[in-house]
Amino acid sequence: MSRAIPLLDLTEWRTADAARRSAICAELDASLSETGLFLLRGHGVPPEVTGRMRTEGRSFFGLPAETKQRYAVARPYDNGWRGLGALDVGAVEGMSGASDLHEAFHVGPGHRTGDAAFDAAYYPANKWPGELPALERTALAYTGHMTRVALGVLEILAAALGLPEDYFTARSQRATWTQNVNWYPSLHTVGEVQEGQMRVGPHTDFGTISLLDRQQGVGGLEVWNEQEGWFAPPFVEGTLVVNLGDLMHLWTDGRWCSLRHRVLAPSEQAPDEELVSLVCFFEADPDTEVVPLPAPTGGGAGMETVVAGEYILDKVGVTVTVD
Repeated sequence: MSRAIPLLDLTEWRTADAARRSAICAELDASLSETGLFLLRGHGVPPEVTGRMRTEGRSFFGLPAETKQRYAVARPYDNGWRGLGALDVGAVEGMSGASDLHEAFHVGPGHRTGDAAFDAAYYPANKWPGELPALERTALAYTGHMTRVALGVLEILAAALGLPEDYFTARSQRATWTQNVNWYPSLHTVGEVQEGQMRVGPHTDFGTISLLDRQQGVGGLEVWNEQEGWFAPPFVEGTLVVNLGDLMHLWTDGRWCSLRHRVLAPSEQAPDEELVSLVCFFEADPDTEVVPLPAPTGGGAGMETVVAGEYILDKVGVTVTVD
């Protein structure tokens, strides 16, 4: 792969001998230490399910604004619809001030513990649009695949660190996660773009890993590392982009980095281009105590232990005490 971004094949991993697995782990470790991402194929997500998720998600954004408003998010950590300009992701890094040029529909897990306050904080209810009944069926099928893939990737990441295979997955059986359908409208749709405005401003994700099914475009994904600055990662049809979030950066005590990335503004070079991205932000069981791994497994940054769910909520500006 160009720019030292590995391509991991899950099918190959399952049948690889110890020597090959060791080589794969070394390649992943290098990329995750420098940039924080790799590409994934052999993941077994049926293309027709991905296609339906993208198509039906896009149909939601085509509904009238007053209809979409009935499914709007009501608080920072919530499921449902966020309209155009509702977020300024780059403001977290102090680099923006212009709202992001995308709409999003958020879906989450249906876990319930029986503790009403805990569940309300960490597992907000989904808001399924009655106008599009197929969206719920498709989203449940698609997110089932995302959960399966995320757990499989976490097993490989544990192996890359020399840990027991279930080190992360044992702490992710009731994981919080958010599945986004992100619609990036065309330049003709959004009109004038403010200086510095992007489809998504520069940021890192908050969880352990994110799984992205992207469409290639002029106004597309860019990622950053210290060696090269901003660059477009390779696009390989049918692959998922796997990137690390802040929680995994902390868990590895700085050995691996969370990916800094952005999505460029719609371009005058392609004024009719619109894109739909599917991204699953996977976290961990909300009551998991995330203890930074000691050296030499961890990076020795001396980061503080956190509780996963409280850490995520704090990232979005929510302070919650759940007894």
